[in-house]
Amino acid sequence: MTARLAILVAAGSLVAAAAASAQKPAAIAPDSIVGVKLGMPQARAAALLRKPIRTDRLEDGYQRLVSGAQRVEVYFRTGAAGVVTVTTWSNLLRTDKHVGPCSSVAALKRAYGGSLKPFRRASRIVAYRSGNLIFTVGTRARVGVVALGRDAAAVYVALNAPAC
Repeated sequence: MTARLAILVAAGSLVAAAAASAQKPAAIAPDSIVGVKLGMPQARAAALLRKPIRTDRLEDGYQRLVSGAQRVEVYFRTGAAGVVTVTTWSNLLRTDKHVGPCSSVAALKRAYGGSLKPFRRASRIVAYRSGNLIFTVGTRARVGVVALGRDAAAVYVALNAPAC
């Protein structure tokens, strides 16, 4: 009788854990990556990143927070309020449509279809946009980086971020 009870308790724990992980929100959402949102103050964004965090001062008034452990970068720009771009190259992070860095471009197109807008450089598609999400395209027909940003500058930031 005790063995049966132990099996039932173990099975119940597995079902509860599976249900909890199924309810976990996507790490890449239309308005955030790992909870970091555009316009968010720097202190709040830093609190959401896994430590250690490196701070870089870049050209053109950009500042970057880097969580190497999480494979996420958060960009700020002088004169802009809060976060202007967030990038990730972590193959563990996915959208609710199961697309992220290292996904195939074919999977990206199946998931997002007509909402994807190509971004070209020298007549070659180097990224796709869907709302504020940016998906860079690597040479192996894979998504290199997923970024969040509102303007063309965010696409260029994503194109220069570490890729999957």
